[in-house]
Amino acid sequence: MLHKRILFLLFVLSLTLHAKVSEEVPQKVFGSSPPMTYLLYALNPDKMIGVNFSAKNMNNNASEKFLRKEFLKLPVIGSFPSATSGTNLESILKYSPDLILIWEDLPFLTKFSEELKKTNIPTLTVPFRKIDAMPSSILLVARAIGEEERGEALARYTKERLAYLKRSLEGTRPVRYYYAEGNDGLATECDRSIHVEALNYAGGENVHKCMQSNLRGLERISFETLIGYDPEVIIAQNRMVYREIHSNPLWKHLKAVKNHRVHLVPDTPFNWIDRPPSFMRIIGIEWVAKMFHPEVYGVDLHAQIAKFYKLFLGVEPTEEEIKQIIGEK
Repeated sequence: MLHKRILFLLFVLSLTLHAKVSEEVPQKVFGSSPPMTYLLYALNPDKMIGVNFSAKNMNNNASEKFLRKEFLKLPVIGSFPSATSGTNLESILKYSPDLILIWEDLPFLTKFSEELKKTNIPTLTVPFRKIDAMPSSILLVARAIGEEERGEALARYTKERLAYLKRSLEGTRPVRYYYAEGNDGLATECDRSIHVEALNYAGGENVHKCMQSNLRGLERISFETLIGYDPEVIIAQNRMVYREIHSNPLWKHLKAVKNHRVHLVPDTPFNWIDRPPSFMRIIGIEWVAKMFHPEVYGVDLHAQIAKFYKLFLGVEPTEEEIKQIIGEK
């Protein structure tokens, strides 16, 4: 009888401990913005309950070769907060997340946070704009979702690569670049915009100095203004712009085009630079540094891409696939 009672007490204790672990370690997590969604994918995609935007969109090449099929099939359960669209709280509540990640640089952050308070779901606000903040932010989220060991590995790699890049570029002259966006390449970003954070970090100087006129960016300029800037390098944000630059004879007057220094941002499986500014910037700044300072930044880029993809995405691209990703074939 005593033996049965002991077994029963042990059973109750195990249930209590299991409930405590489940309560303390979130098993269902929602990233309320694209940067947070992507970071969750890198840390543990199994804990994702959905996305807040279409996994495949115009700013990326979300290929099944490099992403889990389960991720690509996740439901869109909350819209990205902006001036014209609110957050679908009812949709989020339906999936009962244990934790919601909020990007600190989210537009309308205060309004969004106030809305989420109504749900009584725990939230974590994460700084993820500044490149130097990424290692600590990765760790912050990893610990919050019970993935500390994984987070330490990603944060350590990130910290090491940032330190290497800084040492390599120390004392170099910034390269004057133009960031070409939109359909015609005449949309761009101000020099201190979050959208060019990675380009500046990698040793670049944005030719377009201005005060951002709206939350979205995509500042319009004239071609005459661009001719006056005459940048050393042009970074094309999407394929449409890249084709426009090479097909429109007007662009041939620019130094960057004459010198064949026009580069298309890789976007497999997510954009390496921007829209959104995610953990992909870790490899993105190395690619940019190689474009801006080929004579100084002598890293084996292909080898580094392979390491990054294996660590962050759990895939091992072939040499041919790496060439295709960065536009070398």
